[in-house]
Amino acid sequence: MREREDGNNGVFVVFEGIDGAGTTTQADRYGSFLRGRRRLAHVTREPSGGPMGSLLRLVLTQRVNLPSRHRDATMALLFAADRLDHIEAEVAPHLRDGYVVISDRYELSSIIYQSIGLEDEGARADMIAWIRHANRHALKPDVTVVVDVDPEVAAQRRRARGGASELFEEPELQARLARAYLRADEIIGGDRLVHVDGNGDVDTVTDAIIRALEPYVGEGP
Repeated sequence: MREREDGNNGVFVVFEGIDGAGTTTQADRYGSFLRGRRRLAHVTREPSGGPMGSLLRLVLTQRVNLPSRHRDATMALLFAADRLDHIEAEVAPHLRDGYVVISDRYELSSIIYQSIGLEDEGARADMIAWIRHANRHALKPDVTVVVDVDPEVAAQRRRARGGASELFEEPELQARLARAYLRADEIIGGDRLVHVDGNGDVDTVTDAIIRALEPYVGEGP
């Protein structure tokens, strides 16, 4: 296993996509796949299980309301704070021990979700640059997997799983988010990123992810 520039021996993989893309399911399945090949694998998520992440989950489930005027900026800062805590408490220790750490969502979610409400291209670009600066101390993933899904397919999956509607699950907004994820390479130019078609059945998508990640993670120790 290669030595990372930051001294960690593991591999940091991030799964991204709109709500209902299947990132949670696929992150868990990929972790199981690696363990089946005797790899050390740890699956985590954002918001994290830490104190800031707990607050963010209350915001996302609309049980806590943020000031509407600067809501997106406030959420971006909360996510950045949670991310640093998440890295220090959970991600970095597992990387140091040689694990493949798989995170369901990370910085790209902040960039896309917190900038999508801005119609003006210049304002959106400024917001993205501001979010990236706020996350400048966050560990960079070795590779980010974007699971691209048609918004209607994702909506059907959300309805099937049930539960309370979350903050960003309005259909028109999800369609805009899906288009933004298709342009993720432009948004985070320079970062390692791969796209996988997530519209198929769960096994087909898992197989595609395994193939896409093999050059970065491999299948064996």
